[in-house]
Amino acid sequence: MGLPRPIGGTLITVLVLATACAISESTAAPSRTAPSDGRCVTSYDPGKDYFPVKQTLRHATNFTLTYAKNYQIVTVEQPSPQAKPETYVLVRCGTPAPGPAVAPAGAIVVETPIRTLFSASTTHLPFLTELGVLDRLTGVASAGYISSAQVLARVGAGAVTEYAAGREIDTEKVVAARPDVLMTGGIEDKVYGSLRQAGIKVVANAEWLESTALGRAEWIKLVAALTGTEARAGEVFGRVEADYAALAAKAKGAAPVNVLLGQMYQGQWSMPGGGSYVSALVKDAGGTHAWAGTPGAGSTTLDLEAVLSKARGAKVWLATADEWRTLADVRKADSRYARFAAFTAGEVWSANKVIGPGGGNDFYERGVARPDLILGDLVAILHPEIAPGHAFTFYRKLAK
Repeated sequence: MGLPRPIGGTLITVLVLATACAISESTAAPSRTAPSDGRCVTSYDPGKDYFPVKQTLRHATNFTLTYAKNYQIVTVEQPSPQAKPETYVLVRCGTPAPGPAVAPAGAIVVETPIRTLFSASTTHLPFLTELGVLDRLTGVASAGYISSAQVLARVGAGAVTEYAAGREIDTEKVVAARPDVLMTGGIEDKVYGSLRQAGIKVVANAEWLESTALGRAEWIKLVAALTGTEARAGEVFGRVEADYAALAAKAKGAAPVNVLLGQMYQGQWSMPGGGSYVSALVKDAGGTHAWAGTPGAGSTTLDLEAVLSKARGAKVWLATADEWRTLADVRKADSRYARFAAFTAGEVWSANKVIGPGGGNDFYERGVARPDLILGDLVAILHPEIAPGHAFTFYRKLAK
């Protein structure tokens, strides 16, 4: 339930600028005749509907998706915090792109299904895995944050380029690889403008700005639109949605348990607001917290004393500290933590059950695609009587 980590930029080189000059405009129409590679149309029929499976959005509110016969229009309402909407025209490969009278001004045209993808966030990886298109992943920002063994195997085999290992994008690597799409993590990097000028199709994925966990998970449909796996996305998301609803219904009748969320980072405590997806998850699990009534989907920054004054008596503490394994670790981080009732009762849990070899947390990676698994853990923590024998996926109880 964390935010994507931003990565810095480097100056684009003369080589990149020279490459940009040789690239056609992003709005140029694809050829009507394309090689038969299994993805492109070889004989365009203007009367044919090239999207027999059409996706609809039920929970996500930060992007929209509409269809024409041979292209889709995707608009990301807020590609990064406070940013203006961005529109992408996803054209079936081998068919013509719409003209300026149809496509919004400034829209980025992408031929689909894409063959290669550079990913700026680990939250994209479970979508690719679930859709069966992990082989199209050819670049990741930093392999150190990855927890998936499948993805790490591809990195180790040299099939995936690490293009921002030092938290700064290596523009020459990106331009040399020329991925069909570079998908952002919902934060605008200062070098994205240069990459766009060099012809790289930068597509925003800002799922973290959604106000519900199911809304975040539904961004699998954007990945499906890019990769041509709409039918599979419907199956995957439909199962997650149904399982989540069943768990929420199970917890609905239980008396709400007061919880404490998070922990301090660099002297500050970021507390989710009442309109956040974190608060919605807690509510659906049969819980509440002291800031559940505050407006907005963002977070409030507090000091520890302010949190103690309002949430000292919370029955359960739901932390997200990768390094905490025992209550002694909590006390070592700050002795004042021992003043919380949940610490005294030994009811401190942290979402750190699965940590990758480089320190990547599966909770931040797979958890975005599987809110049903997060909710299952939370229901078992807050109401163990209605989830006997639960096998935890992301959370662990800290040892005394």
